[in-house]
Amino acid sequence: MSTVVDRLCDRCLDVVESCDAQGDCVAMGQLGRGQCGTVAGFQGVDDMTVSRRLFDLGFAKGVEVELIRRAPLGDPLMFRVGNSDMLLRRSEADLVVVRVA
Repeated sequence: MSTVVDRLCDRCLDVVESCDAQGDCVAMGQLGRGQCGTVAGFQGVDDMTVSRRLFDLGFAKGVEVELIRRAPLGDPLMFRVGNSDMLLRRSEADLVVVRVA
């Protein structure tokens, strides 16, 4: 990776170490249907490739997301990010930590 990409990753792909004492952070895959949250960062990231791809799709820190639909067997999940609807595997959605209002 270039140094510009490294700086971007350091700044935008924050790994969430711990949430507030109030416990208002959850994995994005844990949201209920129609529930909204604001991206707080990423968790359980061993390989930054998946996190970088999620960031490129719009799951950046501070962005509001909403769970639109959940498949009958729980996978995949449909999220609204901005004006786009995206399908993600539950395992990928659980890498993103959101702050629930």
